[in-house]
Amino acid sequence: MERKEIICSAYRMTGGNNFYDGMITCSTLSGKAVCRLVWVMNKAENDAYLEKALSGIPENFSGKLLEVPVGAGILTMPVYQTMPEADITCLDYSADMMGQAQEKVEHLRPKNVTFRQGGCGGTSLCRRYL
Repeated sequence: MERKEIICSAYRMTGGNNFYDGMITCSTLSGKAVCRLVWVMNKAENDAYLEKALSGIPENFSGKLLEVPVGAGILTMPVYQTMPEADITCLDYSADMMGQAQEKVEHLRPKNVTFRQGGCGGTSLCRRYL
């Protein structure tokens, strides 16, 4: 099985429900179990990790930003809402996961976020942003 197919298959298994969002945010019972058993973190440790991971985006960022993979957008869509001057492109292999991220964008209504399906394995889209 090709790498892209393996990734898409994994997303299909977790992306069609809120398991993925709960796992990433450690906010559901199954998500807390994954956090504890796989990542050896509790909710507070997970929150601190996520805050640190997103701290590299400066306040009032106004440049180009490429998110690979966007996943379901549970972490970044609220952040993007606070960056109206940024030009944000979200990339993911999985149409299902991108669909979930797009639903979050529609709910939050930032005008500066676009979506492209694909990966960053040397594609011209990624080279343009790096």
